Amino acid sequence: MAQRSPPDSAPDDEDSPDYVARLLKGSGSVFSGSMVGKVVGFTLNLVLARGLGSALFGMYSLGLTVLRVAQSLATLGLQNGIVRFGAPAYEGGETAEVKGTFLAGAGLGFAAGAVIGGGLFAAAPWLAVEVFNNPEMGPVLRVFACGLPFYVLTYLLSRMARALSRMQVDVLLDSILQPALFLLLAGGVLAAGGSLTAALYAFLASTLLAAGLGIYVVYRQFPPLLSSLAPTVEIRRLLRFSLPIVGVTLASIGLTYTDRIMLGIFSTSESVGLYQIAARLSEQLRFVLFAITAAFSPVISDLYHNDKVDKLTDLYANTVRWILLATLPAAVLLIAYAPQIMSVWGPDFRDGAALLRILAVAHIVTTGVGSVGQILQMSDHQDFVFAVNTAMAVLNVALNWLLIQIYGAAGAAIATGVTQVMGNVVQSVALHRFTGIHPFRWNLWKPVGAAAVGTLFAWALYVAVPPPLTWLLGIPGTLLVYGGTVVFFGLAPRDWSILEALWARARARLS
Repeated sequence: MAQRSPPDSAPDDEDSPDYVARLLKGSGSVFSGSMVGKVVGFTLNLVLARGLGSALFGMYSLGLTVLRVAQSLATLGLQNGIVRFGAPAYEGGETAEVKGTFLAGAGLGFAAGAVIGGGLFAAAPWLAVEVFNNPEMGPVLRVFACGLPFYVLTYLLSRMARALSRMQVDVLLDSILQPALFLLLAGGVLAAGGSLTAALYAFLASTLLAAGLGIYVVYRQFPPLLSSLAPTVEIRRLLRFSLPIVGVTLASIGLTYTDRIMLGIFSTSESVGLYQIAARLSEQLRFVLFAITAAFSPVISDLYHNDKVDKLTDLYANTVRWILLATLPAAVLLIAYAPQIMSVWGPDFRDGAALLRILAVAHIVTTGVGSVGQILQMSDHQDFVFAVNTAMAVLNVALNWLLIQIYGAAGAAIATGVTQVMGNVVQSVALHRFTGIHPFRWNLWKPVGAAAVGTLFAWALYVAVPPPLTWLLGIPGTLLVYGGTVVFFGLAPRDWSILEALWARARARLS
């Protein structure tokens, strides 16, 4: 039965600034760390795309997609279980339980990664020939299979850091360490004239190094991890919470990577390469959403399970507004200047502009509902999230199968965009029905209206001004128009206080 719908803005009390400050500090750490990770990731993709070409880059992208699907299964949902039980135990000073949760999560995840990696290694030749119609994919898949256990372990170590509220360490292990090591190794290999095979072995070496360094980093943050302290853990409770999330994660991965896998089956490796770049660029629109959700997760559990639903609703509504304010200008730039942006990866990537535009529109809707899936999971509705994501994953497969054969890569983008939008709409309706929580307030029209004005300016400039002035004038001009329109419409007092706090923190770091 639904709870009473909360008011448009829950009243502040003496505890509210603590939660806002905690959210701001955590998301700020994730944001700054993730920015480094994005730079590393983009540089890595740029080096690989230009060094390998669209066809070989497509093979690498397809192998990486298979690895990430296998990782989602091998983690057993433990990434959420580690945070769900490790964070409150750490806050409560229950060190033995924290250690037990961490060791159980790492051990189970690594073992599952080894088993699934072994299966993938054995099945690689069959997958290459029978599924992807490309025998050259066999060695690619086998290298990724060898790295799977260490890839899983590094990911789970990042969630241990999150449970300790060490958000910068979380981002380091999740988004920076392994890609940075791979960039250094692969850059050297390709600069020396190395092949795709040599680059893949560089990837394998980077996963081994990242896992070893990750263990050391988490140990430095939580020394009892490797001490003689006897751990305590209820493995059954941990798995009862975590295993249903395997389905949620697999369904989410299905929504994210089905397009690339099915393009590999029904189309060419060149199409996969084009699509990979467009998808990665459009996924950056979830950058702010990811940063805020990472810091919001422990706050959600704290507020909901302490019967502070009004306060949680107020924070949720504010985070959605902040996410849109920061994300919409980037979306406008990606949509308006898609051909020029895609061509950075090489002239043959320019043909992916339409893909980028379709996917960017879908991600705007995704960011517009904020951390809805995480709130459902942290409020003990993970089974429902699993059901919705599974249904959407099945729909995504069906739509991709149909539309790729008609429209090619554009069909994959349409299919994925439609299923992502539908899944988020269903979860938003369910969240309100289950808990009475929704993030939509009247002042959301302000960032949306500013984005509409910015889009008109950007599109007019794109049509009227020849390159390279399109870049030189369009990007700063669009951002100025958007920002000026937002200020003209007016910001909420809390938004101004957040901006002032961010500016003060930036000045402090610069000084």
